[in-house]
Amino acid sequence: MKQFWAGLALFLEVSLLATLLTIIVNRQLPENPALLIWAAGILAVLSWATTIGAPWPVARRITLHGALVSGAVLFLVPFVWLIGTTVKYNSNIFIFPPHWLPSLPRMVDRSPYVVAAPRPVMPPGVSAARWRKLDPKLRDILWTKARPYLPPRALHLVNRTAARRSVGRLLLRHLIAATPRATWRSDAQALGAARRFNSKNATKEAWTRVLREVVIRHLTVKDIDQKDYQIPLDTIHWHVRGPAQLLRVHGPKNIAVAYHFRHHDHFSIIADFPRPPQVKKLLGVGVSLREDRSWHHLHVILEENSQCYVNEDPFYLSAKDVRGLSLKIHHLSPSNQRSLGIWPLVRRLGAGSNYNRPGWVRLELKVVRTSPLAAAFHKFTRSYIDTWFADPHWLDYLNNTIFLAIMNVVLTIIGCSMVAYAFARLHWPGRDACFAILLGTMMLPGAVTMIPVFMIFKELGWYNTLLPLWVPAIFGGGFNVFMLRQFMKGIPHELEEAAFMDGCGWFGIYWRIVLPLMKPALVAIAIFTFMGSWNDFMGPLIYLNSDKLYTLPMGLFMFQNKYGSQFGMLMAASTMMILPIVIIFFVSQRYFMEGITLTGVKG
Repeated sequence: MKQFWAGLALFLEVSLLATLLTIIVNRQLPENPALLIWAAGILAVLSWATTIGAPWPVARRITLHGALVSGAVLFLVPFVWLIGTTVKYNSNIFIFPPHWLPSLPRMVDRSPYVVAAPRPVMPPGVSAARWRKLDPKLRDILWTKARPYLPPRALHLVNRTAARRSVGRLLLRHLIAATPRATWRSDAQALGAARRFNSKNATKEAWTRVLREVVIRHLTVKDIDQKDYQIPLDTIHWHVRGPAQLLRVHGPKNIAVAYHFRHHDHFSIIADFPRPPQVKKLLGVGVSLREDRSWHHLHVILEENSQCYVNEDPFYLSAKDVRGLSLKIHHLSPSNQRSLGIWPLVRRLGAGSNYNRPGWVRLELKVVRTSPLAAAFHKFTRSYIDTWFADPHWLDYLNNTIFLAIMNVVLTIIGCSMVAYAFARLHWPGRDACFAILLGTMMLPGAVTMIPVFMIFKELGWYNTLLPLWVPAIFGGGFNVFMLRQFMKGIPHELEEAAFMDGCGWFGIYWRIVLPLMKPALVAIAIFTFMGSWNDFMGPLIYLNSDKLYTLPMGLFMFQNKYGSQFGMLMAASTMMILPIVIIFFVSQRYFMEGITLTGVKG
């Protein structure tokens, strides 16, 4: 009978792992119930065959290890989702079925290009065999109706087969959503609905969704007084270098770029324009750019009055929509800092500029092809880099959190170990009563003492300082003292007697004998204290009122209020906050477990 229950447990464990693996790889479970029943039957037969055929100790060990592995995998799912969200595009986060595995960036050698569109869901009441025959006919009709609304020059540059497939799929999705269910009862009614379908607006929406291209929409200059002046694109002298050409496919005010990396790995778009007379001194330029998500490297070169400025931080064509590119000369910028959406320009060392046309400015956008490995690396780290530059105080948050964590850990270990040593090894009047009072403090909720403690620290002048967050650690805590006292009671008294015979005092015994033997318990206390200090949110919220004094939890809260809709950046900030705790726990887990299991063991 016990082999039967072990087989049932193993079946549940294997089924859980198989379900999670299928969802991660296939994004969802198979919709065919027969396939699910067959898979469950195969797993059940293998599970019971393993537990019945193997000796009982082996079957028991397999079942127990399977339970541990299944539980670990199940509890790792939220953490894996957290990490996976940081390397996804925002458009891939809230979709169903979800993307568990991050997609690699597409290798683009030619632009503009068309991406693949998702397959439409079959209409209700239509069988799979019938849909396989009906789907190509519907897409042919919809493509024929959509052709007049597509830009001829852009359509000539992209792959015609890919455009037909992607646009047809999206139009078919619109048709299915807008057509009543009764229309799909016969093929003739479905084809008639496709011929009557008004596809003008749907075609424009589908083309915008699947087309990837580089388009320059606006160009502005900024003077030293922080005033912007727009430069009309039709007044700029444009020319290119390398395998690219400029197209005006979106109207006279938009410049589209078509390139093909066949024999070269870079090209440049050069714009010469007169500096507006209102600009006293040029501070920077702004480019409204629609990117093609090719992840190619973009170098910016700004030349004026024989001075040449280049971007110091790397910029990649990672978006698919319009994004503003603000470029400021670094030494003239008032903030003089790199922030989200602002890219500093620094002087090119060792060489000036040959562009000395008075009153004119030259802007060069040089696009360099990126290798697949570099593109994947930059895609997976983009959210972390954007998060770091989104708030200029992250370094202050990190320094304050590290300082508080170190001070709390050191002072807690010193204070709690000395108090526990006095309760465990020294004999003095009223010791047991004082220990009972100490344990009684653990019964007081933090909300009861919050206001009185705040008033005390405010009268001391410690408000808006870090002192209230680390000074109280020297006085210890009831739980930590109790835990260390129980551990010390397990240390043999013979060691103290031998130390007394050698002339060692009470403090010498504490420092040379007790503390080294308490390393597992001290590490456990240090981990608890570090986690509490690192994740403390209420303390900084009450006592701090300055951005430069905030800790990481407060910084994450402020970041969420400002960038709450940027879930990739928000998850990246959360990952950077919890990663030190995870690393410290795995590094010191042996001492942590020893400190927990040995507490209270005597002899």
